[in-house]
Amino acid sequence: MFYCDLNPSFGEHIFTGKNFVDSSFIDTVKNYLKNQKLVKAEFSHNDSDKDLDSIRNSQIHWMTDAKYKDILIPLYQELATKIRQVNNNQWGLSIEGWEPFQYSEYDESYGGHYDWHIDYMMKQPNQPLSRKVSFSLGISDENDYEGGELLLKKDRNPRPFKLDRGEIIIFPSWMLHKVTPVTKGLRKVIVGWGIGPVV
Repeated sequence: MFYCDLNPSFGEHIFTGKNFVDSSFIDTVKNYLKNQKLVKAEFSHNDSDKDLDSIRNSQIHWMTDAKYKDILIPLYQELATKIRQVNNNQWGLSIEGWEPFQYSEYDESYGGHYDWHIDYMMKQPNQPLSRKVSFSLGISDENDYEGGELLLKKDRNPRPFKLDRGEIIIFPSWMLHKVTPVTKGLRKVIVGWGIGPVV
């Protein structure tokens, strides 16, 4: 059973859970990743003059390799079931499915980070679904890296969270957030999004 808590300073907007997954889950993820390649993270942007590395710099892998579906499907099922339960208990947002999970690494060698952003997308004619619930699951031990805090902001005072191995943070996708630069070591996480109707 995982330990969970609603962060009191954010009311009911953030869910944190220690030991959300066990060691066997993490070991399965690590074994899967031994056979995968990471690529430089990209993102949508409107400013062609902006130095993109100043906004986001990390290495990622989309966890969709069909050759490993027997490994991936149970991982998806476990995480999605638990996160859906959290959503149903706390927010009741309409979740119709999940985008592919993304494994992300933030390394000290390039100051891995991701500047302020939201995951929710505004309604578009060709986009009936949007991200509704976002999560970040720690794969690294919290002592494996320095910096790399997840900052969540709903007012003037952002709240920092440093993820430990097996610890999760779940929050509505409209919430502004960022990952501060990693200054030592390597931060490893799985992130993902429950999607539902755009309102």
